[in-house]
Amino acid sequence: MRESARPVPRTRTGGDGEGVGATRVRADQAGLRFDVAVDRRAVVVQMALAVAVGECVALVGPSGAGKSTVLAAVAGLLPLRSGSVWLDGRPLSSAGRRPVPLRARRVGLLTQRPGLFPHLDGAANIGYSLPGGADHPRVRELADVLELGDVLAARPARMSAGQRQRVGLARVMAADPRALLLDEPFSALDRDLRDRTSAWVADEVRRRQVPCLMVTHDLAEAQRVAGRVAVLSGGACLQVAAPEAVVRAPATRAVAQLVGYHAFVRAELTRPVPSTSPSPVPPGAATIGVHGDLVSLMPEAPSKPARGVEIIGRLRSLAASGAAVEAFVVLEDGSDVPVRLPPGQPAPAIGTELRLLVHSPPCFDASGILLHGAEAAVPAPATASPPRRAPACDWTTTR
Repeated sequence: MRESARPVPRTRTGGDGEGVGATRVRADQAGLRFDVAVDRRAVVVQMALAVAVGECVALVGPSGAGKSTVLAAVAGLLPLRSGSVWLDGRPLSSAGRRPVPLRARRVGLLTQRPGLFPHLDGAANIGYSLPGGADHPRVRELADVLELGDVLAARPARMSAGQRQRVGLARVMAADPRALLLDEPFSALDRDLRDRTSAWVADEVRRRQVPCLMVTHDLAEAQRVAGRVAVLSGGACLQVAAPEAVVRAPATRAVAQLVGYHAFVRAELTRPVPSTSPSPVPPGAATIGVHGDLVSLMPEAPSKPARGVEIIGRLRSLAASGAAVEAFVVLEDGSDVPVRLPPGQPAPAIGTELRLLVHSPPCFDASGILLHGAEAAVPAPATASPPRRAPACDWTTTR
């Protein structure tokens, strides 16, 4: 059954997050601005966003969420069910009208398949839009930055997937675009090369003062490149905020699941705490989110009150993670939570019961809406030591 087009609701958020409905698309402002709805299979992909000059916004979410569809709609490759796309005050697309052709937009588009010309070598592909083509000095400059010197004379068929991806990126940047649309631009690169290339792209976006919209499955990659991330699922944008705000204050439980929260534990608020609304959250039942990066082993004899919630689990397995060891702990509801062990600490035996401290977790109400972001947690009182197997702040877990 096809979903009907619908207004995008304002999403409640915590921290400095903003809901999609909070974005006002003003066509007369600089940068990239769009408010689009596109028919795709059984759903309507719908999103509104403003991307400032010099800013990169990353679209994140699971496969099929609508990320690449949004990018294609902004590029003018898909017809719009409704809405429009503007760049620096110039209309590029509007529902019911023929869009401005991609070649006339000065928008740099890099898809997951770079679409290199198979009959041209690397240098000619990079210099395709430049006067003089392969002989333009910019070709060698980009090749040096993106480590492509050894494929300038090679045709795409003789390149690796990562080399073709970087040649495609170089060709896009050589054209001096007014905006960048990048779909998984670093997916074929190894880790070190991905880090260097993504850092260069982030620097170029700021230096050239162009808006950039990037699709990625990797939240860590989005954090390296983008100032904001937009979380998509099922064709809808659930939250737009700075990467750290999305992780520490996910607007809903659904967003939390998409950004790495492994478990959700029922808890009782023991006293009022700040919330995303004007009034504090009153004591009572709620749900806390458990993220692997915000969990540690509870010390046996803490020197000062801990800030967080204690939960209990059993060690299921151990795995090497670089120089550290990662423990996978099963909670009572069957959820599996990864926990990094302190360096030099002997690994416990499989099956051992472990006490975990969830540091300042976000708190959700019964409908899954954020009540209390991780960054807004109230410090524990400094007067009393925490009792064993009890949290030392604002919650008690329900077992």
